[in-house]
Amino acid sequence: MKTRLPRHEFLNALGAVAAVASGRTTKPILGCVKLATEADKVELSATDGEASLRLAVGSFSVDRPGESVVSAERLLSIVREMPDAEISLEVDERHCVVRGEGSEFKIFVHPTADFPAIPSFDDNPDLVIDGARLWRMIGLTLYAAARETSRYAINGVLWQKAGKKLYLIATDGRRLARAGGSLTEAESADFEVIVPAKALNVFERAFAPGKERGEWAVDIKVMPNQVLMRAGSRILSSVLVEGNFPKYQDVIPKENDKVVRIQRGEFHAAIRQAALLTTDEARAVKLAFEAGNLLITAQSPEQGEARVELPVEYEGERVEIGFNPTFIVDALKALSCDTLQLEMLDGVRPGVISGGDKSEFLYVIMPVSL
Repeated sequence: MKTRLPRHEFLNALGAVAAVASGRTTKPILGCVKLATEADKVELSATDGEASLRLAVGSFSVDRPGESVVSAERLLSIVREMPDAEISLEVDERHCVVRGEGSEFKIFVHPTADFPAIPSFDDNPDLVIDGARLWRMIGLTLYAAARETSRYAINGVLWQKAGKKLYLIATDGRRLARAGGSLTEAESADFEVIVPAKALNVFERAFAPGKERGEWAVDIKVMPNQVLMRAGSRILSSVLVEGNFPKYQDVIPKENDKVVRIQRGEFHAAIRQAALLTTDEARAVKLAFEAGNLLITAQSPEQGEARVELPVEYEGERVEIGFNPTFIVDALKALSCDTLQLEMLDGVRPGVISGGDKSEFLYVIMPVSL
């Protein structure tokens, strides 16, 4: 194989596939990327045995077709440090040679026959959704998925198809995020599957908006133990998480009667300021609402006390409630609306944050003891 490539585009593609390649494995081949020339482009593939990603980069020229398997981390670190706008790759039986202007690197290659097969997506999709919409829905929910828990089902994000809509739901037991969006095509029956968080992290990176001109779509195919996503030359596949996702509908409050409208940017800044004087042992801010005003306080014996006030749209009786500030900030960073809505019943039951339309996004957050 011998080809010339634009370094920047190749670097972005390498970064995406390197996020899939397993860093900790007893099988070195799973830490590799497979490079294969195809017409006027180079296809990159990586897998960790459960998730896999395939995408292509246009090349300036392919002087000799072929394929090679090399360490994803090593190749990424080399290309990242090269200053050239154009690089060349040349592969023989033992080495992959990366050249720039005045630099040359030789990386030992692995047998291509040892590289696992990557699932293909040749059939018609079950669903089609606007790519930017799906990317946005993942960003609105993924942060709420559990990390390192024995309840494997909540380590992923629930995908729930209901008619012409797709909902994504994530929870770690202390908060719950749900985002919904309309489907462009919905040929399959309704379903519920759990997609691993790692696969969705890869989707956020490899399918980011801006990589397609104008509108772009994502084709989705769901099988008994696997999901496939395709946009252009990019194909992401992942095994599904086994287990039963909690009945999340049961934790969404239906009786909250206190409604506050807040400017998202001001609320975000105020929560971050108050959180400066919290500690890991006292990770809580108190929100005190009264007519037209919000007082946010935080205190700890070791750090001191913080008080931040801001105006809000609220006409109800005074109510105080405590939240983990990190949980609030996570949702506010993901939202893009100017004004958000916070609904409560009292100081001991969950609050609900939304952008106004709960079918598009809602966030249930458990209060903490003050």
